[in-house]
Amino acid sequence: MRKFFILTLMVACLMMVSCVERRNRVILEKFVPISEEDDCAVKVGGDKYYTEGKIDLAFNFDYKLAFQMTNYIPASSGGNTDLTTSEANYFYAEEAEIEYEWDPKPQADGRKLSLDQNLWNKKKRESVHGIVISPDGGQAAGWIHIFEEAQAKNLLEHVNDIDWIASPLIVKVRIIGELADGTTVKTNKVNFNIIPTFGTTIQMGSVYLVPDGGFQDTTDANGKKVSAAKQEYDTIMAQCAFQNSVVGGCFSGQDFSQINCYAKETGSWEAWEKYITDTYSGTYIPGYEAAGVVELIFNTFKKDASETGYYVCCPGSAPEAPEEEEDDANAASGSGGE
Repeated sequence: MRKFFILTLMVACLMMVSCVERRNRVILEKFVPISEEDDCAVKVGGDKYYTEGKIDLAFNFDYKLAFQMTNYIPASSGGNTDLTTSEANYFYAEEAEIEYEWDPKPQADGRKLSLDQNLWNKKKRESVHGIVISPDGGQAAGWIHIFEEAQAKNLLEHVNDIDWIASPLIVKVRIIGELADGTTVKTNKVNFNIIPTFGTTIQMGSVYLVPDGGFQDTTDANGKKVSAAKQEYDTIMAQCAFQNSVVGGCFSGQDFSQINCYAKETGSWEAWEKYITDTYSGTYIPGYEAAGVVELIFNTFKKDASETGYYVCCPGSAPEAPEEEEDDANAASGSGGE
């Protein structure tokens, strides 16, 4: 009887070890960039990975964090892992478990600032759809939203008064799912640092300066008339870059993306733009893309104290040069009779 009990216990222990091994052999390997080189698709197999990201809260609250996973569980069907087989060790991702960690250290001026702990001191779960990973080293990639709008608004309140380098916001992510046989599987946790900024992703050459009272007709040093249209054209050509609306990335306000007045996103992005302009006394114009926020940032925060006038968005492409009128002297000399 005793031998039978010991044998039963050994079998149970082996089964437990096997379960533990299976549950811990689907790995969240790394966070990966979403890049223009990949047509803004999330792909596996690259050699790049991220441990830190930036979000420009002037333009975006919805940081999209991409990740790569590997299923190291051996196939149960002798190596045939075609979806048409009864393979039990396919992994089906169901949700992401997200935790936040932030150490509220005193700031350089001695202030003790804190985020709203009701928003951050609990786990967040978000659905993960369409990720199926075959066993025996199969890989897949996906992405998740890591902030709710309320959390982004809380970050916005402290975006410039917290030292986010000394007190980084750490996002801890794990993916939860099931094997095809119904076994629940949780991956390891991987940490990701986020640095909030405000108005840092605007392209150089996105705006030009209009003088007080607008452009006016004037004369140059030689006494030649220069029209207001010509002055504005010259200013535009000197100060505007005419780049694509988003360069260096795929999403407005995320990581290394640089944007101009014509950047836009889908979904709730316009509501966020309205929130920003309302919060900082700017002007929101529906369908005007990022222009309202860009002009707000330059005229409220970036304009030098010595500058007069106001900044407006550059046109999307270089305008045609205006036709200049002949001055009176030239007109008179050219109108003589035979």
